[in-house]
Amino acid sequence: MEHIRLTVTLRPGRGTLARLAATLNHHQVLDFAYTAAPADAATSAGAPASGAPAAPARVTTAVIRVPRAHAPRAQQKLRRLVDVLDVALDPAPSGAAVATPEGRTPSAGAPPR
Repeated sequence: MEHIRLTVTLRPGRGTLARLAATLNHHQVLDFAYTAAPADAATSAGAPASGAPAAPARVTTAVIRVPRAHAPRAQQKLRRLVDVLDVALDPAPSGAAVATPEGRTPSAGAPPR
């Protein structure tokens, strides 16, 4: 099954993860990874022209893998979320197989060793 990876950049906030999950509820999600930077890890690049200190800009990333058929609709739904800044589509390489640590590629349907 061909799949596409959606990389979602968003502003973290209360309920952000729940809104993402609810938005993707009717789509077949194969993988979902959510990475939130700690509040003290984000630093501001400098003070604005007014001289007041700038608030640190926190950015969170979610990587979602969906079947190719679901990708356009999932992308449209994600773009409508208030917290979402950007949604990028990263198509999976065609014919790419994931190699095991021993360097072998498992056959379809065979459990990894």
